[in-house]
Amino acid sequence: MPDLTNLELGFNIIVAILLIATIGYAVVLNKKLDALRDAKAEMEILIRSFAETTAKAEKSLADLKVHASQTGTGLQEQSRKADGILSDLSYLVDRAEVVADRLEGNLGAARKQSPESLLPKGVKKNDPGESLGHKAADKLAAELEETITSHKVGAEPKKKDLSPAAEDLLKALKGMR
Repeated sequence: MPDLTNLELGFNIIVAILLIATIGYAVVLNKKLDALRDAKAEMEILIRSFAETTAKAEKSLADLKVHASQTGTGLQEQSRKADGILSDLSYLVDRAEVVADRLEGNLGAARKQSPESLLPKGVKKNDPGESLGHKAADKLAAELEETITSHKVGAEPKKKDLSPAAEDLLKALKGMR
């Protein structure tokens, strides 16, 4: 029979070799686990940073949506105002064309009339003193001022007291409203 001590010694040597290999493997595995723990700490920092950055991006995106909405609303408002102004300007241009056509017609008719008929009432062609142009302009300005003043306080202007030139000018001004 073989000697049990030798066999026991052989088993002990095999177990010792396996234990040394296991210890070596455990040391290597421990180093890798330490590296993994260090990487875990770095990953936690990286994940926290990523989460913070994501939260900031979401907040910025929400702010951007709010600002875009407000800007869009403001642009729509400005566009509506611009459309209103455009229609007002279009109306004023149309009215100005009508007034210009009327003034042009009145000017043509006035050119055909004698110059004396265009003078305001109370101004005569051969009046001594100031020149005829200054007197006519002063008289016309006084008539218009009186008409405008009476119109502002609510009284109806007296058209029968106005000269033809003042009436034409008053009509043109009323047409511009």
